[in-house]
Amino acid sequence: MSDVTFEKPLGESRADRLLDNIDPDVRESFTDEQRRALAEAMRTSTWQRQPIDIRVSLPFLSSRWFLTVVSGRDVRHDGRRRAERLFRPLSTIGNTLFMGAISTVVCSVIVVAVLVYSSIIAG
Repeated sequence: MSDVTFEKPLGESRADRLLDNIDPDVRESFTDEQRRALAEAMRTSTWQRQPIDIRVSLPFLSSRWFLTVVSGRDVRHDGRRRAERLFRPLSTIGNTLFMGAISTVVCSVIVVAVLVYSSIIAG
């Protein structure tokens, strides 16, 4: 993991870092105008910080799984929402199993809490 850095290099733009990851032959074919256009396109990103942004990585068996919950006002246009519903459907086997597991955990916690509470009152 030696290639990970948490410091932003001085004087280096996101476009420069992107170009560093492109094949050198292709990178050298970009004109100055194309480089400026790329930098401008990356500067006008529409991704914004959301009020709820939770990102965790959890160990599970022999691997790690990540969970991301992002919530905020939806400002996407209708075409993008339709495309995302088509390419990222909510009703998949994985999503169904995940929601079932979460529901089971929540219901189990509620049942245990009710049992503990009723044993305290009865005792």
